Amino acid sequence: SSSSSSSSRPKSKSQAQIDRRRERNRILARRTRLRKKFFFESLQKDVSDLQAQNERLRGIIRARLPKALSSQILTSCAAKLPDIVAESPEMNPNVTSEDKSLVRSLRTSQQCFCISDPSLPDNPIVYASGGFCDLTGYALSEILGRNCRFLQGPGTSLKKVEKLRQAISRGEDCTVCLLNYKSDGTPFYNQLFVAALKDASNSIVNYVGVQSEVSLPPPDDEEHETAKLIKATEDEKVASSAGADDFDSFLS
Repeated sequence: SSSSSSSSRPKSKSQAQIDRRRERNRILARRTRLRKKFFFESLQKDVSDLQAQNERLRGIIRARLPKALSSQILTSCAAKLPDIVAESPEMNPNVTSEDKSLVRSLRTSQQCFCISDPSLPDNPIVYASGGFCDLTGYALSEILGRNCRFLQGPGTSLKKVEKLRQAISRGEDCTVCLLNYKSDGTPFYNQLFVAALKDASNSIVNYVGVQSEVSLPPPDDEEHETAKLIKATEDEKVASSAGADDFDSFLS
């Protein structure tokens, strides 16, 4: 009976196993909080846009309806948002300067970002926003588990890639404009911002990459002039082709 009771008793875990599980749970909790933060910031932006539209509608009502009627309508439609929803992250004293920079980048990029996990081999993407899928043309199932380098191709600056790699290895923020490729092979310039996300002990738990498609690299970029010349040549070809088509249409 003693043997049966001992066999039914749960096996005790080693301290190393307990520590690994706690670390895994901590990282998962961190990711969950991060995603909630991104989604909440997206909600705040949507609310802000709706507020702007609402104010325009209120202006139309004031301008086109009699004062008594417009006042009645506007009073009945008055509503106050909870402070936490209406609050801008820039006004929140608990938001760090790094987080403010990240939030501004996410807003500017229309929520086009991905998150990678450096604790896994080759630092693969573990989360990608809908905006990232829309920009690149890849389905989420084609993105997860891959390193961000899959967007690179012919003409991608190896010097900039190395700059990005070194910044990531040091856990530093980095901004570069890379020539990337969409799923159908279309090239585009990707203004990329990468930041390391750290826990309370200053250990890196994730990297977030924010993407924004631009027509040309910035003026101080070494590829700017070449890219500008190529774009001008392509625009001239398109204009010439359109002119030829118009001429053929005229003759017919």
